[in-house]
Amino acid sequence: MLDFLGIGAEKAGTTWLFATLEKNKSVIFPAVDKSLDTWNKEIRFWNLYRNRGIDWYKSIFEGEQEGKVKGEITPGYAILNLNIIKEIYQHYPKVKIIFTLRNPIYRAWSVAIMDLNFAKADVFKTPDQWFIEHFNTPHSISNGDYETCIKNWKSSFPSDQILILFYEDLANSPLQYITKICNFLNIDSALYRSLNKTDFEKVIWTGGHPIIRPSLLPFLINLYKDKIRSLSEYLKKDLSSWL
Repeated sequence: MLDFLGIGAEKAGTTWLFATLEKNKSVIFPAVDKSLDTWNKEIRFWNLYRNRGIDWYKSIFEGEQEGKVKGEITPGYAILNLNIIKEIYQHYPKVKIIFTLRNPIYRAWSVAIMDLNFAKADVFKTPDQWFIEHFNTPHSISNGDYETCIKNWKSSFPSDQILILFYEDLANSPLQYITKICNFLNIDSALYRSLNKTDFEKVIWTGGHPIIRPSLLPFLINLYKDKIRSLSEYLKKDLSSWL
């Protein structure tokens, strides 16, 4: 049975979350064939591989083990459309959703850098115009529109099944961050209190990204300022530090 989904956001610590939860014997991630362009962190079924059929997806989470939870973490799920989210609810009405938000300005920059690295391009020689075009893609903009993402998921799932977290909390206090998730999933968090503090915190991967170019920062602020202010009102949380 599928117990939880990590839905993102992109570049908001989902790989750290996977690696950290994987240490917990109460958490089971599915074993899948890597030749299928998927792995036990990111199954990517709901956004890329629904053609494999719901029976295939259910088979990798089949069975229940007392005291254990099963799940996957695919950042692309945050921007699923309403119909697919509704379908997930129809199959898994009790699944819990974990969504970590990162300043969309830095998220957009981080994804652009990641894509350049994948292409083995020289980040420092890439012109501003390339970045601007990347920031303006529908995919990038939708991934930074957290308010719409949350509302879409809440259109099918009750609020008490959706945990909203912030990347800053992970960066500043990873133990407190993972403890919140363990409490949400009703699993023991004692393991994490026994880990070496240095080892526990150093796995937060930054990717060695260069800082945002001063020439691009005004563009990104202008692109996201209204969304950030609207999200702040919606969540009733001060996000002024994002601007």
